[in-house]
Amino acid sequence: MKKYDFIIAGGGMAGLSLAYYLTQSPLRDRSILIIDREQKDRNDRTWCFWERDPGPFESILFRTWKTVCFHGTTYTGPVDMGDYTYKMLRGIDFYEFVQNELAKHPTIEFKQAIINRIKETPQGGFLIADDEPFIADYIFDSTFALKLNQPENHNLLQHFKGWVITAEKPCFNPEKPQIMDFRIEQHGDCRFVYVLPFDEKTALVEFTLFNEKLLEKSEYDDQLRQYIDRFLDTGTYQIADTEYGVIPMSDELTQEYPSEHIVRIGTSGGYTKASTGYTFQRTQRYLSAIVKNLVETGKPIRPESWFRRRFKVYDSVFLNVLENNRHPADDIFTRVYTGNPRRVFTFLDEDTHVLDELRLFATMPFWPFLTAFFAVIRRKIAG
Repeated sequence: MKKYDFIIAGGGMAGLSLAYYLTQSPLRDRSILIIDREQKDRNDRTWCFWERDPGPFESILFRTWKTVCFHGTTYTGPVDMGDYTYKMLRGIDFYEFVQNELAKHPTIEFKQAIINRIKETPQGGFLIADDEPFIADYIFDSTFALKLNQPENHNLLQHFKGWVITAEKPCFNPEKPQIMDFRIEQHGDCRFVYVLPFDEKTALVEFTLFNEKLLEKSEYDDQLRQYIDRFLDTGTYQIADTEYGVIPMSDELTQEYPSEHIVRIGTSGGYTKASTGYTFQRTQRYLSAIVKNLVETGKPIRPESWFRRRFKVYDSVFLNVLENNRHPADDIFTRVYTGNPRRVFTFLDEDTHVLDELRLFATMPFWPFLTAFFAVIRRKIAG
């Protein structure tokens, strides 16, 4: 049975990012095994996020925008992002970049296999993949499946389908992406479309919704087709590429450190922000902290103050409002974005101070959120 310093279970965004950060640290010569059931050799997803400063993947960003637009219930126009830049990164560009960087390090191995079991042992983290055993000082696991069935928690889904379309007419402004357009029927959910233009004739048009149940596959296509026909003067258009995804929006309490030698990362470790589904930038931040701690202390535990847990309460309250339809979601987002220029992006990054948070809360409908707050408390006590 071969032993490694680190085993990374799951070679997706979280696993590859961790390996990359390890190679950029004094731990670059440690033995690392990365296991995934499939090769990352296709453009299976797109990540969008905002940053103030250049990030580690700046050189491979597909598009960047200094201005974003919003179409809500009472406002249509640009959103003041302040110092932030909205960024788009394609999955294939990320995979190729990281894999090329990792290939420079002979102590890193890849194995394509199905992971059968991960468990704690006195000797370290133990893993079986395709019935072959491995052991490591630490296993970083992004494959653990959340249960999403405890009644005291809120368990919504963010699901989406997008088309990259090439239009006959020059109908897009490459400098002005639409991050939320609520001009579609809500059907009691939170539904919107975003449009990310690549040039005057090409854009990613994506239909997104937050609720508890997936749609029939044809319904996503119908919504995209109706939006394009109603709001985009494309003339004829061709679908060049498609993407589909489902992201859990859950306030389930995850165990990032279930045992001494096993660390859960990515969505498995609770890195997905419950109220928005944003994962990429939070994952980069958290993994950087893990590697920093490994370098400084020899242990991966990512320190977090108890006071930062208030953001989890905020997420639960927001999910309760959505889950119980306490107020129309399109109006909530309109209030958030138009009443909190610049501040909203800092808040969603969980970098605000309490005073800023109180100012943001003051723009929200009071009674629905107060009712949701007490409902969250009751559910947690009952659970």
